[in-house]
Amino acid sequence: MVDTYKPVDVFDSMTESTFILKPPTQQQQKKQQQQENPSSRKSRGNIKNTVDTLSFESKGNVQNSDLTENGGYVRLFQGKEPIESMRLRQKLFEQMWTPLEQLLVDIEKKVNNAGVSEVCKFVESSYKHVETSEKGQLAAPFAETAAAVVFSGVNTGDHSNLFQTLQDQLVSGGHYVALLESQYCSSLPTMLKCLLDQIYECVSIDSISISENKGTAMLPMLPASIGAKAIGYDMSLLRLWWSQVSSRKKDSRVVVILQDFEGFAPMVVDDFIRIATNYCHEIPIVAVFGLATSYESIHQSLTKASISMLNVERFNLQRSKQCIDAAIRSVFVESASVLSFGVEAYKSLLDQFLLYNFSISGFVKKLKFAAMDFFYAHPLSVLSVMVNPSKDDCTAASASSICECPIRLSRDQTELIRMQRSVQRFLDAKVDSAGGRRYVVQALVDDDFLQDTVLPDMLRQLVSYRQSYSLGIAMVLAIQEFLPESLQKPLRTLHYYGVSQAFDECAHWKTLSAALRRMKAPEMEKLMQRLKDTVSLAVAAKNADFSFAESKSIDIPDLIQKAAVLIADPDALSQDSDDDDDQSSKGMAKRDPASKRVRTRTDMENRPFLLFDKDSSDQVLRALDKCCGYIESVLRVCLSPYQAVPLHEIFYYRHSLLLDTTFSPQPRAAVQAALGKTQYYINCDCCKSASQDSDGLGGDNQDSGEDHRIVPTMNDTSIAYRLHQECGRMINLYDWFSAFSSVVEQEESFVQKEAAQSEIQARFLRAVEEMRFLGFIKSTQRKTDHVVRLTWGM
Repeated sequence: MVDTYKPVDVFDSMTESTFILKPPTQQQQKKQQQQENPSSRKSRGNIKNTVDTLSFESKGNVQNSDLTENGGYVRLFQGKEPIESMRLRQKLFEQMWTPLEQLLVDIEKKVNNAGVSEVCKFVESSYKHVETSEKGQLAAPFAETAAAVVFSGVNTGDHSNLFQTLQDQLVSGGHYVALLESQYCSSLPTMLKCLLDQIYECVSIDSISISENKGTAMLPMLPASIGAKAIGYDMSLLRLWWSQVSSRKKDSRVVVILQDFEGFAPMVVDDFIRIATNYCHEIPIVAVFGLATSYESIHQSLTKASISMLNVERFNLQRSKQCIDAAIRSVFVESASVLSFGVEAYKSLLDQFLLYNFSISGFVKKLKFAAMDFFYAHPLSVLSVMVNPSKDDCTAASASSICECPIRLSRDQTELIRMQRSVQRFLDAKVDSAGGRRYVVQALVDDDFLQDTVLPDMLRQLVSYRQSYSLGIAMVLAIQEFLPESLQKPLRTLHYYGVSQAFDECAHWKTLSAALRRMKAPEMEKLMQRLKDTVSLAVAAKNADFSFAESKSIDIPDLIQKAAVLIADPDALSQDSDDDDDQSSKGMAKRDPASKRVRTRTDMENRPFLLFDKDSSDQVLRALDKCCGYIESVLRVCLSPYQAVPLHEIFYYRHSLLLDTTFSPQPRAAVQAALGKTQYYINCDCCKSASQDSDGLGGDNQDSGEDHRIVPTMNDTSIAYRLHQECGRMINLYDWFSAFSSVVEQEESFVQKEAAQSEIQARFLRAVEEMRFLGFIKSTQRKTDHVVRLTWGM
């Protein structure tokens, strides 16, 4: 039969892979120009020609060479952005992300350092009883291989860095370590090959002293002399090698790390344990099993005989939540970075970590993508140069560090600043002040005045708010230390409450306030001392500027000092009108400070300790109320929403939809859209006739004609997909094939109908299999000539 079918596109199947080709560099462009004529390369629907002649068309006419030189940065405002501003954005991203990335790496190492140190101590202490025995070895029935079971978390993508840190620390301690992965150890010979190769690399050939009488026997065990066949690797070679190396390092161990224990074949691990146990009285072999699930996987994989040969001790390295809390503290709460996250973007970042994969690397990638998007696509990101944090570390910027911008802002940038609603509210608040009307008018018409005077004022207020917010979160953490564990929340959750809700609207803050009012005087005294130390530390360490709180008529250090003095000496409370108002609000009558009164039901609900506390006077209760009021006033100001701060639209990243679509893709929706609108996804003209026919019906019906009409020149899978959308849950294969044939037979290539039936059937079977592979349908045992539809919508 002559093959008369020709595909409409270069792709033979809808399920083939698609690759993204980056623009060529300057060297690649020179080589291409030497090999062929550039004038003959025009993009006419061919993907390869389109990529080779890719250019960014704008009024600035930025070419590939400019993209390569500037690291992908382009001039915004349709090419009208000054070149100095574009280069400043590139420089600022490098200055911000390099120390921030190093900070995140150090945080991860610091959090996991305790667990890694415990594993290293176990390795060093193993086989001590063997070395101190009289004969130097144990009898065979009592021989056991030391094994450490390490729970490394459910996210296997982060295990590489974790076990690499463990390997580096063990090697620095003088041990010989082999880090094995299941994909390279499918059988016992390959596993021994990988193990011995890595062990041999720990010691160079020249450092091994080979005597003349043993030189010939030692040559087969060295990595340079061993052949490529896996069968040449044996544990007896490791025993000979160890007899030479152990004379130099008596306290060293041979550590074998199985990074992903669940991925290894059970028989391979079982055989390795039996072999290692036979040699453990001569070679101190320590096995480290990395588990991502639970300890039951060892009992399910290994036999009882193998497990009885192990001296097992458990360790936990799953500290991803602690690492995330430390990263959020350094990056968001303590304002170590110029860029922060708004409530939408932060919720997206937190949900992907808590509800999806617990991945630290995914958290870092998402954070970097947000920083790149901020500096690549935001023309006002150049304002971050005015908030001048330290270049050496990621310490928080102070309000006094606000400096002038090294470049002059363009007219478009200044107008974009004036368009921000927070800036408009900031200027409206200035109208009522002395000389405020002139200040506002000059800020609206004079670009130099806006950049030199107004911008520093707004940035100082922004930095002051961040420092006050950091202090508020630190105070909440200090308060939680004196509360029951059920009322304590992690830092990541507290930060979400802080950016999403105001203090008076958050249920958790109300719970903390109620818990504060139930405290006794001794507990409140300890708490106030703790809060006083927190405020003093913040003022001394960060050179804090609480001008944001002062604008709300709140002096944070003074209020905390007053509360600490008041709770230490309740008798110093003066009987003024404020105290009378506090007493009336609490249902307390004005009495003599030393007198006591009958406790009401409201008093018992607010302070349950009064049921068994008979020594607390009304003066002490008024002091407790006053202290709680001071704390609530400070927290109400410090934890106010960031939307009240000027320029928050710029420095608080809000593009949560971009993060979700980039890091949480929906493949089913993408495949359905590609099959429903084939002309846009596989670069073909299959629906040109349909769109031309629908032009006669009017412009309003053009899109509906493109979406619903089935054209015989479409891809076979697209035809089958559109036909299956008209069916119910059960799809009859014969009816489906009949409809498919009626569409395909309209092609001009099918002249001989009898000869084309077998080809149509083959094309239909391929389309059905691709639909089954993509997950749209499945076979059913209920009706063998039917398939079940699995997807709906779109």
